[in-house]
Amino acid sequence: MLPIVADSCDVGQPVLGPGVSFGGGSYSPSSAQSVDRYTGVLPLDWPARVDFEELFLALSPRDEIGVDTLSADGEWRHVYKPQSLPETPPAGPYAIYLANPLGRFQWIVFDFDSKRGDTLVDVATLLRWLEDAQLTYVIAASGSTGGRHVWVTASTPLESALVRSIAEAAARRLPTLDHGLLCNPGTGGVRPIGAPHRNGGRSQLQTPLDEVRAAELLTPATCRNDSDAFVRLLLIIDAVPASADVRIRRIGAPVVEVLTDGDEGHRLPGTPNLTLDDVTYQLLTRRPADDKVSEVLASLLTRLALRRWSWLHIHDLLRDKRHREGGLLHACTDAGTGSLRVVLDDKDTRRKLRRQWERCVAHAATLRQTTESAEWTEQIAHVVSVVEDIQTSADAWPERWASESGPADRAALDLRCLLALRSGSLRLALDVRRAALATGYGRSTMHRAQDRLTLDSWLTARESDGPAGVTELLPIAPKHPAYDSELLGEGGGTQRTPPPTKERREALVTRLQERLSAGRADLFSHGRASLGHAGGLGHHVGRTYQQLVEHAHRPMSLSELADRTGYAPRTVARHLTRLRNLMVATRAVRVVHHECPSCQARPGDKCRTAQGRLLPGRGTDQHSVRQV
Repeated sequence: MLPIVADSCDVGQPVLGPGVSFGGGSYSPSSAQSVDRYTGVLPLDWPARVDFEELFLALSPRDEIGVDTLSADGEWRHVYKPQSLPETPPAGPYAIYLANPLGRFQWIVFDFDSKRGDTLVDVATLLRWLEDAQLTYVIAASGSTGGRHVWVTASTPLESALVRSIAEAAARRLPTLDHGLLCNPGTGGVRPIGAPHRNGGRSQLQTPLDEVRAAELLTPATCRNDSDAFVRLLLIIDAVPASADVRIRRIGAPVVEVLTDGDEGHRLPGTPNLTLDDVTYQLLTRRPADDKVSEVLASLLTRLALRRWSWLHIHDLLRDKRHREGGLLHACTDAGTGSLRVVLDDKDTRRKLRRQWERCVAHAATLRQTTESAEWTEQIAHVVSVVEDIQTSADAWPERWASESGPADRAALDLRCLLALRSGSLRLALDVRRAALATGYGRSTMHRAQDRLTLDSWLTARESDGPAGVTELLPIAPKHPAYDSELLGEGGGTQRTPPPTKERREALVTRLQERLSAGRADLFSHGRASLGHAGGLGHHVGRTYQQLVEHAHRPMSLSELADRTGYAPRTVARHLTRLRNLMVATRAVRVVHHECPSCQARPGDKCRTAQGRLLPGRGTDQHSVRQV
């Protein structure tokens, strides 16, 4: 039985709100009655026809609705802006918000888009789930293109977390479901039954055919859908295995974090790769098919996100008309009548493109980075080979990095090698601020180090349109006169076959990461000693420490450290003493085994047997004292 509100009117007279129209007539309470218009209570004696637009205005969970806006050409832009709740329905397209100001949903609307496939199959599947969960529903045809809206009303407002879980679970199993409106309680809205569509036609009731019954199911007070039924719905949907051909967008935690860096907006961490392959360039410059406009934009932005582009790079693409009419067409226009599209102004274009960019960056962060094309494999193999040559040549010339500016120069070179391995490109756009943070040096120091590396032919400058300087690692690095590739190379067997590219790349990345991490420790970069603090050990001591970290699996002798760092033995000994005083390094004790087969002596003792008996003189086999 429908609820009744009685005031000064006759007992049993139902109240919906003053002036609510039903078809040709209208319903008004007695003139002596003062009733809040938005009561959400329906009358008992419904007329034969129901004005659903008035019904939704009366049941609106907010005091505002979203109204579509017109372009300069008089076309609907499909951009809904909030307006105060009107007394009468707007003449153009508008949407009713699904959640109240607290973010709790009054309606769950499953929006099926015919552009994604056959909506009727997915609607039938959803209806089975709803009936199993004992939930009532109302179906409406959203327009003339075959889309469907399935309205499910909640007796009490639902938490957004529960609604989002239901929407994501259903989207993984229903390919034509557009679940984005259920994931955003702030702006999620749907055109109500009876509201006009921007391309013509109106949203029409389909099930149930009895409009009075449909009005009861759309009203929270009479729908009889409690919160437990929605929990059952979630359990029922999750019990159904997801189809193999439906991509699951969220797979646990993102593989790569998403950064937000001031004006650069959302981006993936790493150095941007500004060179485009043929496929990405064609997506950017060629006009997409009319039914692939949004798909091309999503594919293009995802590719650019994986290349570590930022919002500033994406925004610059709008300057070229070919880009606006090519891959960015979806962001610069709205769907019009037929194949015609409505051009957006610059402000709306930027807002729409930035919204799509942030979505694609978040999606790119969840993608696995192990899928590599043949082109990428060939490119990364070349980069790994060049970095190996650079590192081998740099290690063979230790005196170059033992000079006053040597540690900063080597850190700048190692950082560029690491970024090249990560990005798969020898051409790098690296500003001095990020270089300073990554190496532990100052910005001016990194700037001068880049100039010195360029003069020594380790790097070469390239043209740059952005704030960061672009440099390229040279494939042929300078070599020390004593460099011998046969002596220093590390072969993979008797035929000197190198290991696979992936293993070589991972080993180089690990080695460079450990070296840079050790070099930027505060112990070495805390400045000179003063009255205020003890100061750091300096970056030259840090170079010695880097060698100890790199060969932490075995002890190193003083002479080996001197050969690898390029410092004199006295300098290396002084570095080790300072490290030992701070308990960063320790002296390794190694026993020199001799030829006494049964010697049980401790270090410093004469050779003895297990019974404690001194061995007789045996010439060169006998040691008077065991050495350490």
